Amino acid sequence: MENNRLAKKNLFRITVDGLSDIAGYFSAIAILLATLVIVQQVTVRYILNRPTIWQVEFAIYLLMAATFIGAAYGLKKDSHINIELITGLLPKKIKYRLDCITSILSLIFCLYITWKGAIMWYEAYEGGWNSSSLWSVPLVYPYAILPIGMGLTSLQYIVKIYDQIKNIDNP
Repeated sequence: MENNRLAKKNLFRITVDGLSDIAGYFSAIAILLATLVIVQQVTVRYILNRPTIWQVEFAIYLLMAATFIGAAYGLKKDSHINIELITGLLPKKIKYRLDCITSILSLIFCLYITWKGAIMWYEAYEGGWNSSSLWSVPLVYPYAILPIGMGLTSLQYIVKIYDQIKNIDNP
């Protein structure tokens, strides 16, 4: 029975970590693609003297995706910004418990953004919303970025909080 429970926890961790890794690779590809699109836009507009309509909007959506979807990978690798001006002065146990509290608050925030983003995405889906640009992108695609990214980040926070609680007495 205990082995079955451990296997389920490990399966959850492996799944979340795998999704976060995929999100990280997706984020890197999105940044590279956004860079290439902007270079292509500059080339077409200033060297070939032809107007463009889709490059800026597409690059913005790619950078949004890189930011929100890549957040789970950043959390997994513990590479988010930490400001330790005051917390660096605290004893190790207090600092660890404060980190647990901030992780729980961050999870609540990410779940809230996931929920609100999903509502926004659904309204765009139901309403058939398009961007107001000449390219007129269906907004269901860029609006999906927020709930997907924050949902993945929420899952990674659950893994992090589980680890923190498991090791709270021995940080």
